[in-house]
Amino acid sequence: MRILSSLRTVHYRLLATIWTVGILVALTLPTGSMPDAQATGLDKVVHAGLFAGFGILWLRGLCPPDTERLSACFRRRGGMFFVGGLLFAVGTEVYQHLLPVQRMADPYDVTADLLGFGVAFVGYYVYHVRRTDRASA
Repeated sequence: MRILSSLRTVHYRLLATIWTVGILVALTLPTGSMPDAQATGLDKVVHAGLFAGFGILWLRGLCPPDTERLSACFRRRGGMFFVGGLLFAVGTEVYQHLLPVQRMADPYDVTADLLGFGVAFVGYYVYHVRRTDRASA
């Protein structure tokens, strides 16, 4: 955990960008080149994990916990990011549907994406924003 404490906001933004590109690359790969994760349900866990990481990294990069007015930052930037994250989750499935490779849009994948993203969003709020608000009161 020492590595995470030494990272600055710019590092989190870079990691978030790399993570986002990684999601797009992973969702572009033809399903024939991957083991059958659909049969085990692991596919949904992977989707939720990808979008939880997406949410945590971007929120940490957009609203760092050491920001003086974290709750105002979270309301403004976090609100816009929430809408953007929802659109990204839905957009990735539309993107997969339009690809000419063996990919299919799946409403359960969108549900897993939104679940992972929502857990990250609520977790960041509870762990950082609410805790900061209580400490300053």
